[in-house]
Amino acid sequence: MRLYDIYFPFITLFVLISCSLHGYSQQETMPDSLIVSSYVEGPHIRQTSSNRVDVFYIQHDSIKNKTKKISRSLRYKNDTLTFKGFAGSDTLTYIIPQKIRPRSGIFEKADKIIVLGDIHGELEALTNILRYNNVIDEKNRWTFGDGHIVFTGDVFDRGNKVTECLWLIFQLEIQAKKAGGRVNYIIGNHEMMALLFDDRYVDKKYKHAARYLKYHYSHFFGKHTVLGNWLRSKNTLMRIGDQLFVHGGISPQFLEKKMKIDDVNMKMRYHLNNYTQLKDTTLVDLFLYSYSPLWYRGYLSRTPSYDRISLAEVIKTLDFYESMVIIFGHTPVARVYPFYSFKLIAMDVPIGDPNFIDQALLIENQKYYRIFAHKEKERLR
Repeated sequence: MRLYDIYFPFITLFVLISCSLHGYSQQETMPDSLIVSSYVEGPHIRQTSSNRVDVFYIQHDSIKNKTKKISRSLRYKNDTLTFKGFAGSDTLTYIIPQKIRPRSGIFEKADKIIVLGDIHGELEALTNILRYNNVIDEKNRWTFGDGHIVFTGDVFDRGNKVTECLWLIFQLEIQAKKAGGRVNYIIGNHEMMALLFDDRYVDKKYKHAARYLKYHYSHFFGKHTVLGNWLRSKNTLMRIGDQLFVHGGISPQFLEKKMKIDDVNMKMRYHLNNYTQLKDTTLVDLFLYSYSPLWYRGYLSRTPSYDRISLAEVIKTLDFYESMVIIFGHTPVARVYPFYSFKLIAMDVPIGDPNFIDQALLIENQKYYRIFAHKEKERLR
C-alpha cells in the first residue's frame, strides 16, 4: 500500500477545511504562468438560473504570459443546451440535457462489451483504441450499435486532456443510448479526489487555470456545474448480465454489510455529496477509505491493512452479487489478464505509457479478448 492510501483521509480533511466552498487563495506552490505551456481549457458549464448557464473557457498564452476567460451566457431550449465550441480550436458541438439523473447499475446481458481501464486524461490513446475497434469514427461519433462500453473509473488526473476525455464520454453516452447501446462510467478514487478537493495528481495546466479564477480545481466540478452534476450521477458498482464491474474491488469488510448494487450506488452518492456535513458517519471508512470499492487493492496486493484476497472470498462476493466474474481497474498491471480461474480480470494497464502496450478488454459472445489500437485482438487464456 502506498502512503497515499494510508494518509488520504487526513489529507482530504485538511484540504476540505482549508478551502472555502466559494474560492481558493493563490499559493506559492501553484505553477507560475511562465512555465505553463499555452492551453485552452474547457468548456466548463455552470448553472446561473433555472434555464441559463455560463459556458466558459480559460485560455493561456505562454509566450505573451497572458491568461483570459472566454465565456457566453446560454439558455436551454426544450430541455437541451446545444452549442458549438467557441475558443481556440474547439469547434465540437455539445449537446447537454437539462436533467441528469442517476440510473440503475444493473443491465441485462449484452452481446458486445468493451471495458477500458484507468484513462487518466490520455485522450489520444483512448480515441486510438476506440477507432481501431470500430466504436467511434474519425469524428468521434458512436458506431458501436447496441454494444456497451464500461469505463472502470479514473478518467481524472496525471494527463492533460482530462476535460476532453470527460466530454467525449459525455457525448458518446447520449449517442450510444440513441443507437440502442450504452456507455457506462463508474467512478474511481480519482473521481472522488476531484470532487473532494484533493489535487495532488492534477496536471499543472489545471492548477494554473483554477488559480486564474481563484478556484480550487474541484470547483470546476461543483454541484452547480454540468460535469459535476453528471459525475455525481455515476455508479460505483454495476452488473451487465453476470459480469460485475468495480474500480478497485469489493473487500471482505465491505461485503459483510450485504449491500445490493443499487444500494451501494445510492450510499456512495450520499457520502460524496455530503462529505463535510454527514449526519451518519458509520460507513465513511467503507465508502471513502482503504476498504472502499474505490480504493481497495486486495485483489492483487497485500498491504499493512489487509492480506491479498482468497479465492474463497472472491467466490462469496460473486455469489452475493449473482455474478461469474469481477472486472476491475485501479491497481496497475502489465496486461489485461484473468486470474483465479477467470473469476477476476485486471484492467489497469497504464495507458499512454511507452513502457506498456495500450489495451482494453472485449467481451463478445461470452468470450474474452484483449484489444489494442494497432493490432488484432487476442483471446484471453
